[in-house]
Amino acid sequence: MGAAVVILAVAAALVVGMLAWEGREKSPAPGEVRVLHYNLCGAAAVCPWNAGGSGSGTSVERVVSEASAFEPDVITLNEVCETQYRALLELLEKAGRRMHGTYASSQDNVPNCGPTGAFGTAVLSRGPIVGEEPDYRPFAHTGDEMYTNAGRTVPVRRGILCAPTRVARKSLLACTAHTYAKAPEQLREIRDRLAEGSVPRKVPVLLAGDLNLQPNEPALGFLYAHPSGDGDKPGGRFREGDETDRAWFSQGSTGGVVCTGGEPERCRNGEPTADDRKIDYVFADTRHFSGGHSDAKMFEESDHAMVTAVFSLAPDA
Repeated sequence: MGAAVVILAVAAALVVGMLAWEGREKSPAPGEVRVLHYNLCGAAAVCPWNAGGSGSGTSVERVVSEASAFEPDVITLNEVCETQYRALLELLEKAGRRMHGTYASSQDNVPNCGPTGAFGTAVLSRGPIVGEEPDYRPFAHTGDEMYTNAGRTVPVRRGILCAPTRVARKSLLACTAHTYAKAPEQLREIRDRLAEGSVPRKVPVLLAGDLNLQPNEPALGFLYAHPSGDGDKPGGRFREGDETDRAWFSQGSTGGVVCTGGEPERCRNGEPTADDRKIDYVFADTRHFSGGHSDAKMFEESDHAMVTAVFSLAPDA
């Protein structure tokens, strides 16, 4: 009887272990770089359960749980209060997923974000981040965007935030941006900031963010390294995590390019990330990265999908 009990206990433990494993992503392979991007909707009225918080049922808690399963090298965040960012770093460390981070505020007038009202973007990395001050470059093209709250109106200072870091003992520049749909020239500014003349040739570059434009928009041509259709010339240097997902080639989200002729390998399209639109992206530069795949998952805490992407880093990168 005792032996039978032991056998049953061991079998139960094995079943539990297998179920736990099935709920996790496959462990990172050598040369893989994993990116998790999320627009938290951290303080917007449409996501009242967040309201600047970081406890149970918030987007911050969701990032911790998903990061524990996906094991990202880099996390990029949009629409995040500075208070949420700092709480996230602490919660990740408690979960055994310690990361380094840098934060930049695009506006300081959001009541849900605590005394400072700081609300913006963040980049987190498993490796150390070089430099004490955030590498944040506000866009010159603003679209005259303003934000009003509690009787006070302030300009919105969108920009690109980058973190010089290291992944797998190699240098890496990880960046995020949350661009304004009415100022598509911000995409040109991102291209110029991340051009090979601005970034050392040997440094791999990752870019993720809510760009508020869909794949067929001309401004996305500043980033994509392949054309959207016949006669279009690619102007960018990046591959996007979902551009090889054939499930979207012929249907795609609204605003995606339909790719049906000639069996193309890549398509400026992909899984929707906000309603039926694809506006959240994860890019990797084509010089240092190959392959790549991406997934978008909707969770109730945000009005944007969480996007995860995996790229292969070239051995000589």
